[in-house]
Amino acid sequence: MKRIVVALMVYLTPALLMGQVEFQGGPGINLIYPEDRDSVSYSKIRIAGNTVPDARVVINDHTVKVYPSGAFVDRIDLKTEWNRIQIYAATDEGTSRKTIDVYRTPPLQVSPATPTQIDESYLYPKDDLMLFSGDLLSVRFKGSPGGHAAFSLRRTCKNVIMRELPPREADGMRGIYHGVYRVQADEDRSPEQIDIVLRGKDGKKVKINTDAHVQVLSHSIPMVGELTDDTYLRNSISGYSILSTLPPGTRIHIVERIGNIYKIRLSESSFGYVNAEDVVLMPPGTPIPATRISLPVIGFDKKWIRLSMPIRDKCPFMIEQSVDPDYLELTVFGANLSSQWITYPENLHEIKHISWSQPSADLFKLKVSLNQRQQWGHRVRFDGDNMVLEIKRAPRFAPYPASSLQGLTFVLDAGHGGVELGAVGATGLTEKAVNLTYTKKLAVLLKKAGAHVVFTRSEDTTMTLRSRMDIAREADADIFCWLHNNSIGGSSNPVSVRGTSTYFTVAQNKGLSHDVYKRLLELGLRGFGHIHNTYYVTRQTDMLIVLVEGAFLSNPEDEMLLMDDSFLDGLARAVFLGLQDFCDEQRRKDNI
Repeated sequence: MKRIVVALMVYLTPALLMGQVEFQGGPGINLIYPEDRDSVSYSKIRIAGNTVPDARVVINDHTVKVYPSGAFVDRIDLKTEWNRIQIYAATDEGTSRKTIDVYRTPPLQVSPATPTQIDESYLYPKDDLMLFSGDLLSVRFKGSPGGHAAFSLRRTCKNVIMRELPPREADGMRGIYHGVYRVQADEDRSPEQIDIVLRGKDGKKVKINTDAHVQVLSHSIPMVGELTDDTYLRNSISGYSILSTLPPGTRIHIVERIGNIYKIRLSESSFGYVNAEDVVLMPPGTPIPATRISLPVIGFDKKWIRLSMPIRDKCPFMIEQSVDPDYLELTVFGANLSSQWITYPENLHEIKHISWSQPSADLFKLKVSLNQRQQWGHRVRFDGDNMVLEIKRAPRFAPYPASSLQGLTFVLDAGHGGVELGAVGATGLTEKAVNLTYTKKLAVLLKKAGAHVVFTRSEDTTMTLRSRMDIAREADADIFCWLHNNSIGGSSNPVSVRGTSTYFTVAQNKGLSHDVYKRLLELGLRGFGHIHNTYYVTRQTDMLIVLVEGAFLSNPEDEMLLMDDSFLDGLARAVFLGLQDFCDEQRRKDNI
């Protein structure tokens, strides 16, 4: 068996188990996870390391399996604060020991009823706020239960009553106080600290000021910003749901600041959130973003259909994709339709119909119904005085008996690289190395099928996600393969979690990722799932994208597979066959 990494590893003698330990001539112990003096918040922690394969290992009096690779893993309980972890490895030649200390952060405790106190570690808001007149200010803190509390802004509000939440509303905790106030201001005010007062059961009064400052602004002069970089438009402050990526120059109407996030008004009834660091504030008196928009002029070339809509200002937008039925719906906030003229080109068959609506004076919707059986990509950009919706045309597949992959452009991205190791197995095997190995193997198969292949990296190079996508766009990729391997978190069980998976975000990629997943299962790997999730790369819409997580480096059995060069041949071939299955099906549909 050819291996890409050679690991050294361990067996404990009966003498060690009986406490008769002599630390002489023992095997080496290489601990991969955790590190000494690590600090964690969870109650269990996984252990991963390696020694010689014929050793025996005991971790805190618990004998653990040593795999043929020399890997050993375990999962142990942690008490609060400091925990000592001792690892013994023994062979007939002797015994070794490695000791580390791990700190578990104590869970939140109920504050004592007396003497009255406020817990400064649980105090919200933590970040500076910028509110407009009419916005709600929400304040929360933890203190001695059973008391009476209030908060004040010295120039804005006085003694706003705070309620002690019942435990069912505070994750089972007592002594959590919450208050809310709708701020009002006739003119802009300078930042203020929040003053909090708690009077406890013992009759004592405790006061505290928050580090966060609140600035209340009137609505008399709207605040307008302009984006300086590509910026995610989110529908919540948590940022998990992304509506679109807005380009530089887009104007936004700011209505609130929470820490480093701006809340923006999209229309009379809808709001969004953007990173404040991507915004430059415009001078007072700058108009709120609003524009006229015209129905599109349709143009096309070999690869892209372009719907160009004259527009005066760059306003926020979002685009929704549907498959079965196939359509794209563009929503432009702050836009008002000014022309209802569309000319359909005679020799363009991908567009079935274009419809539009104006649900409100500041909300325009354009729906493009498509004849494409598979959508291959879309994007929105501003070009001078035009907003351009671009739709990628299906590639022209090579005729039978040539491979359906012939002539297509595949960009292969071996995840991580350089200083970014990615996941690290118990033997020390790094994900970045495995990813690059099977990426190169996949490239050989694609090239033999006549495909054009572009690497984002062919060496051990550090790269940003953005630079990887820039390479794909420069190559005008048909399909982007994001090739990785998986790992669990610090508290999960490394023995029970294993298997293969693929991921997609945009609807157009679901079929592609499923076809690859089916082929991966043929390797005999446990199925971890065909999964919808959202990552920076899989969120991109202007090409087809599949994320492959071959196996779990954190699982010793999976790691041994990933150390085997012949298995990596099979892994690359499974991805290749999945790509081929997908393209075969698209060619078949095109010939119907």
